[in-house]
Amino acid sequence: MSENNNETTNKIYISYNQLHDIIRQTVERTKLIEKFSPTLLIAISAGGFLPTRILRNIIKSEIGGKSLPIQTIGLCLYESEKHEIYKTQWISTDKKNDPLAVSLNGQNILIVDEVDETRTTLSYAVNELRKDIEKQKLLSKENDEEWIEPKLGVFVVHNKTIDKRANLPEDLMNSFYFVGENVSGEWIVYPWDALDIHEHTHLAENSNKTNQPTV
Repeated sequence: MSENNNETTNKIYISYNQLHDIIRQTVERTKLIEKFSPTLLIAISAGGFLPTRILRNIIKSEIGGKSLPIQTIGLCLYESEKHEIYKTQWISTDKKNDPLAVSLNGQNILIVDEVDETRTTLSYAVNELRKDIEKQKLLSKENDEEWIEPKLGVFVVHNKTIDKRANLPEDLMNSFYFVGENVSGEWIVYPWDALDIHEHTHLAENSNKTNQPTV
């Protein structure tokens, strides 16, 4: 989720084709399927929508007919001194009271967003999902059910190499943090931000970009 659109910042334009290529190449380069094998994708609204859909298609082409559901969460960053976040949409995980609740038991949960800017929203999402996991874990113990500890991972199309306001767990960062490209402080303009998609594509294909792929 992009958190800062500064008019004075240099812009990087990304076309639909470039977006697709970045995601596909990242899956291959990071060996995401072999290392993490996602079983549940969670898109952060709204920048994570299209990357998640593309990612799902690429992963399913490798794993075959296995189910790979997508869930959506919505987070709003309140720009104050505390940089507070509140939920606008969240998945139901209340297995005790909601028959349609999502089971996190044994899941490899990949959170997807377009950009990791200040890391505030990603950190919040991971922390809240960890709370949901603990609640389901306790309920499973109460019901004497088998519990397999879920794994959490993060996939972002771009990571801004700037000072972060929040952190992600060290184990996640070391093993399950997947990045398409690292950029500096540029303002990234994605195709869903465009009003004239033809002009946007032209700018994306002909502008000099300073972003460098993550190795």
